[in-house]
Amino acid sequence: MCENYQFKVNYFEGEDIKEDLFSDEAERIVKCFLNKNINQDYKEKRGRRQLVKKLSSTQIRKFYEEVLNLKAQVENGKEFRKILPYFKMLKAKANVAYQRDVINTNFKTFIEKNVDYVGSDEDRFKIFCTLFEAVVAYAKGTIRD
Repeated sequence: MCENYQFKVNYFEGEDIKEDLFSDEAERIVKCFLNKNINQDYKEKRGRRQLVKKLSSTQIRKFYEEVLNLKAQVENGKEFRKILPYFKMLKAKANVAYQRDVINTNFKTFIEKNVDYVGSDEDRFKIFCTLFEAVVAYAKGTIRD
């Protein structure tokens, strides 16, 4: 799922959702979040390399809550195309969080790649919501504040 900190996003095997997408793949994604990218998550401080881009469960939940809010709007009858700009804005929000050093490279990449993969496809959006739910479940207890 993440080689050299690049997520390869694909929810399908043929026409069906991958059977391990919400289990094994979600767990692999969380393990990728734990990998630190030596070139991007560390900075030189006082002559030493220090980890500056950290990831907390609070930040994961913050992004997940935004996705849940958008999902609820769709479930309550709002047209998907009307929430789409707000969904795509997650990439900008991930960039801001990354620049503020509150998320790491791999989580930022996860958000970016999945938003791009969903595109304007409502079915993919729903699958992403479930995938993100599974990721949050696996992150609980693994990633701490």
